[in-house]
Amino acid sequence: MSKYIKLGLLLLLVPLAALFFHLDPATQPIFPKCIFHSLTGLHCPGCGSQRAIHDLLHFDIEGVVQNNFLFLPALVISIYGIIVPFSNRYFNTSFKNFLNHPKTPVIIALLILLFWVIRNIPFYPFTSLAPSPF
Repeated sequence: MSKYIKLGLLLLLVPLAALFFHLDPATQPIFPKCIFHSLTGLHCPGCGSQRAIHDLLHFDIEGVVQNNFLFLPALVISIYGIIVPFSNRYFNTSFKNFLNHPKTPVIIALLILLFWVIRNIPFYPFTSLAPSPF
């Protein structure tokens, strides 16, 4: 990825973070609603992520988990995916990056599909995986 693309992404990310920090997606109509949920009444794997971002920016970890249980693991994996190559390139380390393993995308996809199914089972404890109502 070129340095201009990285700079562009950073310039886009900062105002988006400010927007999510100052406006609560649960109460502000400018944030898009989930089309899948609107059409089916079911929760997709990403449902609650906008509210989870807002909660994360306010250091409300409990709110993040209540809105989207997979958000924190996805964030940790994303940070890992940035730090390991950065460290290997600029600090001359040789950390193995498990994200480069050929089975990693399959495992992640299966976990997301499993989460998608389980969070829509209408019985406790599965209902606790659905995002908090807004």
